[in-house]
Amino acid sequence: MKINRVGYALALVVAMVFTVPQPVSAIDLLPDFLKKLKFNDKVWSEEEQFVALAPQSEGGSAAAPNSHPAKLDAKDLRDALSSLEFWPEGGFLRSATAEHVFGEGQATLIATYAVDALRKAKPNEDVIFNVRGYDNIAFDTVKERQWTSGRLFVVDGKINVIIGSYRLKKDRGIRNAEAAHGTLDDYSDMYFDPGTRDRMTAKMQGRIAGTAGVTFSAAGPEARPDWVVIDVPTAIADYRDRQIAPEEKERNAKAKQETAKLTMERREMREEMARMRQEIKDLKSGGSVKDTRSLEERLATLQELRRKELISEQEYKRRRDQILNDI
Repeated sequence: MKINRVGYALALVVAMVFTVPQPVSAIDLLPDFLKKLKFNDKVWSEEEQFVALAPQSEGGSAAAPNSHPAKLDAKDLRDALSSLEFWPEGGFLRSATAEHVFGEGQATLIATYAVDALRKAKPNEDVIFNVRGYDNIAFDTVKERQWTSGRLFVVDGKINVIIGSYRLKKDRGIRNAEAAHGTLDDYSDMYFDPGTRDRMTAKMQGRIAGTAGVTFSAAGPEARPDWVVIDVPTAIADYRDRQIAPEEKERNAKAKQETAKLTMERREMREEMARMRQEIKDLKSGGSVKDTRSLEERLATLQELRRKELISEQEYKRRRDQILNDI
């Protein structure tokens, strides 16, 4: 009798796990496609992608309650996720090849549905997600699917993100074997890990960078490179500033300087005109006017008022003659 090798191997693994006493971590021995995610509420899904509410933990240590429900602006959440940078080379110095953890479309997709999920979330629920991306292969002529999955939740006004699977791809050998039997684009056997508070499960060739407003969780004995805590106002301000081209920043800086200069000049002009009106009032009442400024300063101010057309030519001449008569 011909034995199906795959079925036999699967039966053997299952038998080993469930018939021999094992610690809690024995579940890690299960093939990925036997691991099933538990959803409390699937907010959105499309093929293998999803955004959903799920328990904080399953069988692990009890977690502190989240600050849920939480209200966030979708654009703010999108930019907070977009601010996360990945350094493929690792290390502590920023690499010239720094990439975004989430592509623009991924960050937008997560944010769009996560804000709705967070409004519904209970303190003992997290938002879990899986989003698709593409990697260029064969000299950038072919795109290969890859997925990033994880969980996010809010604690004390800050967004926590735990990465479970990062740019996960289906094994090419399995894909080719399935294609030989006419099965294409079947991802039902893949496990998109939402991550966990208990330990790091993500496999990343590199690391997430600590940028402005982004720190690493110290929930365990040491910082978790897969678990980031985002201070939203700081992170999005820095991210949005980095999106502005240097030339535009320079133009904006010059415009601010010109505006400040013009504001100061207008204030000085208003003060000068107020002083002149007071002088006229004093003269009409028979009093005398004393100005401690030098003659040159008074004439320069008067000329500036005329140049900016804040006084008429007739008023300019009258005031100039008055200043000269004081000599």
